[in-house]
Amino acid sequence: MTLIENLLIFFAIIFIYIVLVIYFKSKGTLEKFHISLWGPALMWRTKKGVSFLKRIAKQKKFWNAFGSFGIVFCFIMMFFMIALLVWQTWSILGWTPEQIQELPGPEIALVIPGINPILPLEFIGYIVLGLIIGIVVHEFSHGILTFASKLKVKSLGVLYLIVPIGAFCEPDEEQLKKAKRKPRMRIYAAGPTSNFVVVLISIFIFSALLMSSVQVAGDGVSVIYVGEDTPAEIAGLGPGCVITEINSTQIKDISVFYEVMNKTHTNQSVSLSYVRGRQRFNGTVMLADKANFVRNVSVRGKGYLGVAPSTIHKGFLTVLQNPFIGFPDGFLLFYILPLWGYFQGYNPIVAPFTDSYVIAGPLGFI
Repeated sequence: MTLIENLLIFFAIIFIYIVLVIYFKSKGTLEKFHISLWGPALMWRTKKGVSFLKRIAKQKKFWNAFGSFGIVFCFIMMFFMIALLVWQTWSILGWTPEQIQELPGPEIALVIPGINPILPLEFIGYIVLGLIIGIVVHEFSHGILTFASKLKVKSLGVLYLIVPIGAFCEPDEEQLKKAKRKPRMRIYAAGPTSNFVVVLISIFIFSALLMSSVQVAGDGVSVIYVGEDTPAEIAGLGPGCVITEINSTQIKDISVFYEVMNKTHTNQSVSLSYVRGRQRFNGTVMLADKANFVRNVSVRGKGYLGVAPSTIHKGFLTVLQNPFIGFPDGFLLFYILPLWGYFQGYNPIVAPFTDSYVIAGPLGFI
C-alpha cells in the first residue's frame, strides 16, 4: 500500500478510537473498569498481578544480584549508545548531498504501523505483540525489584492509544524516596536489563532454532536486480532467484558468472538454470548486445543477460544464523538489518529476496 493509503487507514482508526472512547465514557464503562483519560490516551490501573510479582520476588538474593548487574550493564550501554550516536553523526557529516537527500523523514522514528516504512500495517499483530511483551517485561521487572527491595507496589497499569504505548508499575512514592540509593538504582535498571534479556532470548529463538532450518535455495549467485526489457526479464528472472548454471557451467560465485558471460556474444542462445525457492527452471535465453544497456561502445558485441548478481544471500544467512560471528560487526549488521534493507533495497527476510532460501530439516513442513 502507498503512504497515502496507509495515512487514510491510520486516520480512520484514530476516528473510530475517538468515537468509541467518547461513547464508553458517556456510558460510565471506563470508570467501571478503572480506566481514566490521560490526555488522548487511556490509563488502566489495577491491583491484579501485584501478588504475582510479590511471589516471584521472594528469591531476593537472585533479584538483587540481577539488579546490581543491571546497574553496571546500563552504565556500559549508556556509554556505548553515546559512542554510537557520535559515530553516526560523524558518518553523516561525510555524506554527499545526494545521500542525505535519500534519508527518510521523521516517520522512521515513529513506532506507528503504516506510517513508519519498516513497520507495515499488514504486520500490526506482530508489532503490537512485540510492544506488549516489551512493556510487560519492562514494568514487571521494576515491580519485582521493588518487592525484592522490601518496598510496596500500589498498582500496575497500561497506557493505550489505539495500541499499548506504555505501562507503569506504581511504587509507594514515599517509601521510594526514603530508600537507599543502591536499591533505587536496582529498581530503575531492572527494566532495560530485562528487555535486553528478552532480546537475547528472541535472537536465540530466531537464529538458533528457526534460521538453523534455512538453507540457500541453490549453489549459485542470487539476483539482486533485473534490468527492464532485458533477456533476464524475458526469461522470468527476478530479485531473489538464484542462477545455478549458464551454458552447462556451474555458477558458484560472481567471478565465474562474469567469466562465463565474457565469453558470450550478442544474439547467442545460452542454456540457463535458476531456482526460485523450491522451484527449478531450465531453458534457453537469447542474449542482447551489452553496449545497448551499459552505454559503452567497447563492449559492443558482448552478450548481456541483464542481472545484478551477488552472493550476499550466503553472507547474510551466516549472520542470521549466528549474529555473534565476527563480533561486533556481525551483531551490528543483524541489529540494523531492517534499516539497511530500507536504504539498500535488499532485505533477506523480506519477499522477494526470501526466494533465495528454502526451509529444510524439522521445520521443513512450514
